[in-house]
Amino acid sequence: MKDPWVNSPDLIRRFSDIRPHYEKLCSEVQYILQKRLQAAGIETASVTCRAKTLGSFLAKVDRKSYSDPFKDIADFAGARVVCLYLDDIPAIEGIVQAEFEVDARVDKLAEKKPNEFGYGALHFVVRLGEKSSGARYDDLKDLRCEIQVRTVLQDAWAIIAHHLVYKNEDAIPSTIQRQLNGLAGALETADNQFQQIRKQRQAYVEEVRGSRDEPTRFLATELNLDSYREYLQWRFPDKPVDAFEGQLATNFGITQEAGYRTLADLHNALDDDLLARADHAVKELLYSYRYSITPACAHVTLALIMGNPELARPPWVTPGIFVAIEMYARRKLSNE
Repeated sequence: MKDPWVNSPDLIRRFSDIRPHYEKLCSEVQYILQKRLQAAGIETASVTCRAKTLGSFLAKVDRKSYSDPFKDIADFAGARVVCLYLDDIPAIEGIVQAEFEVDARVDKLAEKKPNEFGYGALHFVVRLGEKSSGARYDDLKDLRCEIQVRTVLQDAWAIIAHHLVYKNEDAIPSTIQRQLNGLAGALETADNQFQQIRKQRQAYVEEVRGSRDEPTRFLATELNLDSYREYLQWRFPDKPVDAFEGQLATNFGITQEAGYRTLADLHNALDDDLLARADHAVKELLYSYRYSITPACAHVTLALIMGNPELARPPWVTPGIFVAIEMYARRKLSNE
């Protein structure tokens, strides 16, 4: 490779001039994707964006023959959406199509021949769409960005394949190629399995939810995280189930510690008197700390601890619950 600082100073200068615009484009694309994915309720492992570095640009120019690299290279800006399930990809594609002007769409998996290794992803080359208008976007509207959409397993494959730097199947020993083909197939199968498990879980939740009109059948349901959520929605329709991500799972632990196996076990432990005591303690806490409505999972945790103080230990017991119990006990003693 010739020294580009000696042979191509104009190329480097031009790249340095345009890169700040691509960095800004990255920020805009990432923001749009994150907002739209969140609004659509699509969970992702990550949404990242990066502007190509000078080293990567020069290496690419050295590998390939471009008549004009600034016109031919489409990934000066690159974004990557790593989703959890294969059936999220069409929904993400819909967001990309709606929010950006799409110049090209490439399905890497569809391009693979049966005897080729690799695991695909969906690639788009886009420009900012009509929704991104105004002086803020004057320097960005004609710039292109590559958006890659992958599952977690597709992303894992791409990272490992990049580390192995096997880009040409003909250069790979046949024994290793067979192993890579097998691995790619196993990952594809695993992605399909995860998707099927997700559908099974959704069907299970719908079945449990549908049984809520028949309390006897509903309460006979096994107590697990999904049925616990349905129970809280059924028992406390005016309360949010949780207040932040992870709170429900943490509070669910107390039902396991108590040894409950069915919703009926939990339901029978939460008698009206115990819930009334917990509600009184919660109101003391709300009055002192000006909290909003206490989520149902925290309310149940407080009630179970008041019914069985031996459960009063981490991780489900938070400082707020300790304060509520203390306030309740103090008020009760003063009334006596």
